[in-house]
Amino acid sequence: MNDQQKDKLRQCSTGEKPEIVVAIGGSAGAFQEIVKIVEYMPNWFSGTVIIATHRTPNHKNTLAELLGHKARVAVEEPEDEECLECTTIYIGNSRDRVEVDENAFDVNEDVSFRARLRRIDDLFLSVAASAGCDAVGVILSGMLDDGTRGLKAIADAGGVCMIQCPEQAERDSMPLNALSAVPSARIGITEEIISWLMEMSAERGAL
Repeated sequence: MNDQQKDKLRQCSTGEKPEIVVAIGGSAGAFQEIVKIVEYMPNWFSGTVIIATHRTPNHKNTLAELLGHKARVAVEEPEDEECLECTTIYIGNSRDRVEVDENAFDVNEDVSFRARLRRIDDLFLSVAASAGCDAVGVILSGMLDDGTRGLKAIADAGGVCMIQCPEQAERDSMPLNALSAVPSARIGITEEIISWLMEMSAERGAL
């Protein structure tokens, strides 16, 4: 570990840590649900939100710009070794694999087909390992099973798991696969997920 990395670690360990780390994964059909969650995120939210989606590597990160216009909190593109900030929403570049290492980001360019289809699992697994019982995993609409392994890891670490109601999801594969792996997860429509996140933030902030 070089001096710059040590300085970064000290900054992350002494700075204000988020009460909860919320990892949100969605693919086909999840765009409108992500926008809803971002629009309702209050400026007192005492947590970090990290969003992972399936986008082709040549896709510009217009989602971050769009969400920035909708949100009442900061929306940023995470950078490698950057500390997680409270009351901030992060959405990675379409060319990057975004993970969390303790209280900092681990961002690496990875344009492989595997990386694109496992972007949610990679994020969720790292959040489970780093945040433990302070981790929250949210699975939204999407095809296939990305996020299933990661959501189970969050459950096993003592975190909270939420899944968009399959009947509401435009594509129900991801919610159904996640539910089969984590049957104890909270199931709800997007508005209920938003309410649960607000309640968690308020409860943790009051402790």
